[in-house]
Amino acid sequence: MRRVIKIINDIPLFKKIFSIFFMFVFIPLLILSSQFISQIDFYINDRLHGQIENASNMTISNFKKVVELAINLAYTIYSDPRVIETINTRYLSVEEFYDTYEKNIKPILQNARILYPQISQITIYCDNPTILNADGLAFLTEEYKKFFQKGEKEGKNLYVLSGLENEKPYVSIMLNLNFYEQYVPKYQPSPIKKFLRIDLNRVYLNSILSTFKDGHIFIADEKGIVYFSDLLYYNQVERLSNLLKEEKNQTVVFDKLLSTELPYFENWRFIVTTDNSGISKRLLEHQRNYIAIVLLCFMLAFFALFLIVNSVVNRLSVLAKHIKKARKQQFESINIEAGKDEIGQVIEEFNIMAQKIKELLEKEIKYELKQKELALEKKQAEINALQSQINPHFLFNTLETIRMRSMLKKEFETANAIKLLAKLLKRSIRWEYDLITIEEEVSAIYDYLEIQKYRFGEKLKFEVKVDENIKSTKIPKMTIQPLVENACVHGVENSKGEGRIVVKVFKEGDMISIHVEDNGKGMEDEKLAELLRSIKGLSSDKASSVGLKNVFRRLELFYDKDFSFEILRGELGGLKVVIKIPDKRDFEDAVQSIDS
Repeated sequence: MRRVIKIINDIPLFKKIFSIFFMFVFIPLLILSSQFISQIDFYINDRLHGQIENASNMTISNFKKVVELAINLAYTIYSDPRVIETINTRYLSVEEFYDTYEKNIKPILQNARILYPQISQITIYCDNPTILNADGLAFLTEEYKKFFQKGEKEGKNLYVLSGLENEKPYVSIMLNLNFYEQYVPKYQPSPIKKFLRIDLNRVYLNSILSTFKDGHIFIADEKGIVYFSDLLYYNQVERLSNLLKEEKNQTVVFDKLLSTELPYFENWRFIVTTDNSGISKRLLEHQRNYIAIVLLCFMLAFFALFLIVNSVVNRLSVLAKHIKKARKQQFESINIEAGKDEIGQVIEEFNIMAQKIKELLEKEIKYELKQKELALEKKQAEINALQSQINPHFLFNTLETIRMRSMLKKEFETANAIKLLAKLLKRSIRWEYDLITIEEEVSAIYDYLEIQKYRFGEKLKFEVKVDENIKSTKIPKMTIQPLVENACVHGVENSKGEGRIVVKVFKEGDMISIHVEDNGKGMEDEKLAELLRSIKGLSSDKASSVGLKNVFRRLELFYDKDFSFEILRGELGGLKVVIKIPDKRDFEDAVQSIDS
């Protein structure tokens, strides 16, 4: 296995990929395509034959309907009592016969010829010696008895005869009329033999078969003589084998008994053929289209693979060249369009590595000097840290001194304001925890509002309502105070009359709702929407509402998208800030500052 892997590793990448492409893509594709084409050919061939069979069945059905109309006519004549009475009557004179014939039989036969184009001739034969041959009526001579005898032998009432008569082909429907007396009680069985012969119009029936456009239909008797086909001319019959020889490229689709459709045509068959070259042409057309698609797909795949492999090989060659230079301490960046794929990432990492190595080599010379500079910077940082600790103490001591002097001068209100200011400054400077309880946050709000009360006097009225059940819940520090400060600055300061600030914190389902509202002059809807967009970072205005932006940013850091921040028109006439945050009681008591 290792030897095989070694051999594979020694083959160039370009050859390996294209070998895999030909072995596992191209060759299987050719095999599958050949099988698919054969399946498609079979499917199309089967479908075409199905279409041909449906079309031929429709044509045969039309042929059947025409023949059945002729049979129905035969039974209509058979059941007409005028015909039977005219034939069974013994006439005393020629005049008497012709009068009866003109009255009873001639109108029936003439109307039938007009109404039934599929019939060429209607003839009634009988052996009544008192009748004369007339149009549609003939004496039963020895020549015609052969038609009658076949039915008697086989015991058939209705049957079909075909053959040549006076060198002309015929297909006739024969109906024995002697059975009529058996079914009509008032008639006694007559000794006169009589039967009806209806000759089918072969030209008309052949025209019906010519409607089949997908090939040819042949209707032949039990001897293989074709009497009906679109290929036959007037008074022409031909053997089926001869017709099939004359028609080249004809393939027999199916050969069925006509008796399944017309029982009286015993042992007759109908044969359907189609032009095999037409089917082959259509199959060849489908094969060409499919092969063209396969070749196009292969060419596109080959071209795409060539581009991909060429891109991979070229970039790997450049990378290998620069790696060889790196072995000689020549760390040059690769200045090509590397791309963002895995090879591009490797090239990018190589460039970063080369750049860092060059920087390290440069820094190695200045290492000692840099160490001294770092030591000096460290000492300076320690001094600055000490100063940052001293300055707040100095500030608080100064404020405490001022407060004490105010107390001595009995300026208790000023002293209290200074005390509250010192508390606020301590909270802002000593940022020990990111999370504080709502109670602690509200305590800072009270301190701030008391300071503002010292400033505005009776002009400022405020109201703070907090749900007792959530006072111990922790929230991010400085969440509510900036909102109150914003209400004082933009609401109370700009108000000519009494300024009101209402703060409400309460539980609402699984959320904690924080409402801060003022009675200032408010803001237009467009400006209000733009302000909210700026706070949420959707606007380029970076100067306005820094405090609100910081609140939104901290909430976003703590709660991601599980909070809401809205600025609305308040019921007091000014603006109303509504914040909803999750009631998360599982926060840690202390977290590292996010700002750090």
